[in-house]
Amino acid sequence: MPPPEITNWLRQHYPKPTVDPEWLQACYDWVVGENQLNPATDMQRIIQDIETQLLESDLHDSMVHGTGIPAYMSNSNTPHSKLTGPPILVQIESITDVGVSAYTLNKTRIIREERKEAGEDEEGEADDEVEGEGPIPNYARSMLKLEISDGATTLKAAEYRPIPELVLGGTPLGCKVSGSSFNLYMCF
Repeated sequence: MPPPEITNWLRQHYPKPTVDPEWLQACYDWVVGENQLNPATDMQRIIQDIETQLLESDLHDSMVHGTGIPAYMSNSNTPHSKLTGPPILVQIESITDVGVSAYTLNKTRIIREERKEAGEDEEGEADDEVEGEGPIPNYARSMLKLEISDGATTLKAAEYRPIPELVLGGTPLGCKVSGSSFNLYMCF
């Protein structure tokens, strides 16, 4: 078994859902073996590497199902709810902006692709009327609609206050979010 320092650290920083013990054992063995680390002297590095692996994993594989999002949240008879209590680690399954027209989002997507193909790598405010010139335009930002999952339960959610760290076109699917209150409105 991994040393108690690791399981205690995980319980303190990621209390919900519970990390799967088999996944943790395999991850620990890999981290120690791959990096030739000594648990007696390299515990902080081992913990950092395990955290990195956890945040890059699919929560479906790394977490014990049924230990994250409360059951009442996935009940279709509950029209809306707010996650409270201990932080819950979730991953973003889908993300879109519902406050901006699909036409505008698609137009920005096309311009972004064209400018990336032309070799541009700078993102920022751009004039989308000037063909092929300038930085890669940012997507307009209003209210994000997401699907979030703890690895077992997937919920639809929408921001009720902006979460500036989430960027359409920049936040990758699978990105992890943890907190006791996500500023998200759960909708069914």
